[in-house]
Amino acid sequence: MSKKGLILVLALIRLSEPNSISLDRVKCDKNPRYFRVLNVSLVNNTISADVDLLQTLKTGFRGHIDVQLRLSNAKKFQSLVQTDTDYCDLLSTLKDSLFRRWIKSVSKHSNFMENCPVPASHYVLKNWHIDMGLVPSYLLSGDYRLKAQVYYGKYHSKKQLVLVDCIVEATMRNK
Repeated sequence: MSKKGLILVLALIRLSEPNSISLDRVKCDKNPRYFRVLNVSLVNNTISADVDLLQTLKTGFRGHIDVQLRLSNAKKFQSLVQTDTDYCDLLSTLKDSLFRRWIKSVSKHSNFMENCPVPASHYVLKNWHIDMGLVPSYLLSGDYRLKAQVYYGKYHSKKQLVLVDCIVEATMRNK
């Protein structure tokens, strides 16, 4: 590829990247058997958390994530993608994935564990912001809702034991 072609491709990629994300709301509910404290706050477009984990999270806990979008002229959110992952398997794999990069980003601003099991302890997240490099360039401008649930068992079954339920809402604007 010529130098001019490479510059054109890089410029087009840059133009397709989101310009900004503003975090609008963060809300988390905890299972009191597992958490004494789970305070999550949103200040100046950064997220902070104070967590007292009462019990060790043993291998086998999972995360279910549902990313939803509401376009500017719509009233309801629509699910874009859902994923369900064994957290410990995700951490132990060498495979680089978007979720692994998000975990690494959060870890830089916290004392959260990057391995399993996760011992009972006090954990803190301070002033984490969304790095635009972690946001896929194909996402459209609009209002987003991320629903995340950490649990044991099978998702949406009688044997499911929910540990944490969180909702994060944000607005993304492209150039």
